[in-house]
Amino acid sequence: MTKAQQNRGSARAHHHTRPGAGFTLIEVIVVILIIGILSAVMVSKGGLMGADLPARTSEVRAQLRYLQLTAMKNGTSNLALTCDGADYWAFNTASPGTKLPLPGETARTVSLADKKMTMSAFTISFDAFGIPYSGDVPVKLSSAAAITIGAGGQSGQLTVTPETGFAP
Repeated sequence: MTKAQQNRGSARAHHHTRPGAGFTLIEVIVVILIIGILSAVMVSKGGLMGADLPARTSEVRAQLRYLQLTAMKNGTSNLALTCDGADYWAFNTASPGTKLPLPGETARTVSLADKKMTMSAFTISFDAFGIPYSGDVPVKLSSAAAITIGAGGQSGQLTVTPETGFAP
């Protein structure tokens, strides 16, 4: 056996016995597929249920803010959002029977059951300066108004501050 043949033989032997050589491409692809399948199953089974409450609270906050900005932009007094515990809707207190459209909603009356949420009964309205009022007969807020919202097995509160109408 020549010296070159001996070197090739030892290189091959060394190549096959190298410890910690890493993973093959097929092994990496299989692991990625398994992680992807598990992720899809978790999301479809409600693995992100904790996100329901923040999402629903954010929707109500955005709709309150929309009504406040619309009242200020149009100089309209008392645009209101109200909830009776089963549904919620927007209206102008000057004509309470006429429900106004809300952004992101197809119906003028939003069913809480359809959104898989609960909400305490309330009426919050805004004047042309964006100042919040509470109640069927609007009374200027003197303290923060709390709206209790439940979704995904959790509950939380959305507060509307007096004077500014800010809902953190």
